[in-house]
Amino acid sequence: MRCAVYARLSSNDDPGQSFGSIEAQTQACLAYITSQRGLGWQAMERHYADTDISGTVLQRPGLQRLMTDIEAGKVTKVVVHKLDRLSRSVKDFTQLMAFFDQHEVGLVSVTQHLNSQDSMGRLAIHTLMSFAEFEHDLISERRRDKMAATRRKGLWVGSVPPLDYVRQGQRLVVEPMEAKQVRQIFERFVALGSMVALVQELTAQGATTKAWVTRTGKARGGQPIDKTYVYKLLNNRLLIGQLEIDDVWQPAAHAPIISDELWEQAQALLSERRRPRKRPPSTGTADDDGFLLRGLIFGEDGRAYSPWTSSLRRNRLYRYYVPQKDIALGGGISGLPRLNAFTVEQMVIQHVHEQLQSPAGVLAQLPDWMRAHPEYDEQKFASALTTIAEVWELLFQHFKNRIVKQVLERVTVHPHEISVRLSVDGFVALIRAHLEGETLQLTIRDMLDRPPPKKSPKTTR
Repeated sequence: MRCAVYARLSSNDDPGQSFGSIEAQTQACLAYITSQRGLGWQAMERHYADTDISGTVLQRPGLQRLMTDIEAGKVTKVVVHKLDRLSRSVKDFTQLMAFFDQHEVGLVSVTQHLNSQDSMGRLAIHTLMSFAEFEHDLISERRRDKMAATRRKGLWVGSVPPLDYVRQGQRLVVEPMEAKQVRQIFERFVALGSMVALVQELTAQGATTKAWVTRTGKARGGQPIDKTYVYKLLNNRLLIGQLEIDDVWQPAAHAPIISDELWEQAQALLSERRRPRKRPPSTGTADDDGFLLRGLIFGEDGRAYSPWTSSLRRNRLYRYYVPQKDIALGGGISGLPRLNAFTVEQMVIQHVHEQLQSPAGVLAQLPDWMRAHPEYDEQKFASALTTIAEVWELLFQHFKNRIVKQVLERVTVHPHEISVRLSVDGFVALIRAHLEGETLQLTIRDMLDRPPPKKSPKTTR
């Protein structure tokens, strides 16, 4: 019996406990496997472990490697120090047990003397897992209550303090150099009156976000300051000596950095420039949220284009796709154009329509497994695509958008051109839907049976 040892240590575990280290858990499991050698148990050379990861999630590197080896048939039993090392969620544990049963793998808990391959052991395991989840929820509630009580005293309970403060125990203490930088940011914003000009000035000066080191020794922060960071900084009420307590900003124990007068001046400027949140009217050319290419359009630098709606002008809203770099650092920084949403969406829709009209190029790129399939018929598949192209102008825009999103993989914007990459898999799914008579085909047939809508008489001015 090939026995795999799994150990886990979360950030909340006490190192002083008997299982407070990966090594201690592993050695206890190996000792137990050795005691069962007479039954044919043998420890695998490879051990599996996760550090600083909660037991309430399954996406753990060590656990995923274990599951991969189980699928490969390399494991007969999984041995853990305690059941909560494997999982602290009854739902996740049930999924794991189903996975183990599927591959005929047993679960053994060393300190609790439980084996999943007998009925009493399975009953005890599920009972203990319910208590383990209850214990985890209880600890979480106590931690939240403690944090709320600490906040009510005006003390800091976060992990990383904001720029211009450092932690001393649970108090925030002003860091002179960082505080000077923050005051300058507020003063320059009031003087310039422009977020873009301020960010460009900070970038030229080499200003960076707050840098710190995690408990595991990893460096974080220290990135160039962008518009998002400055906006959050200018709206951070911690800087005027307040703390959010029970969803209300109240005076805290730390000293303010920004004077009330400077704060009010900055907030007045921000209020003038704050764009009202308005949902763009339906144009019939975009997806349900107003932007057909959301998440599908990128610049040649690899950064996404973000949907952008202008302020209300003459009772109209204008839609654009804007490079994220321009949004973060100021217009024109990326060297890529801002695109009118309607124009680029129509270009992409027209391109897809052209591919449906002349499907030879698409069919030439179909995967080998599909061309080798006994039911593959190139003429039949081409006919399926051209049929959709023939009724294209009769389709509601909603169905056109659905087809475009199904076959579109990526739109890339260059300084002077746009490239469109389509998905062969998307065309395969579209062909299948058409041949199998799914909703799309039925909708086309229904529309063809309808009489054309009556046109209203034209008027002249």
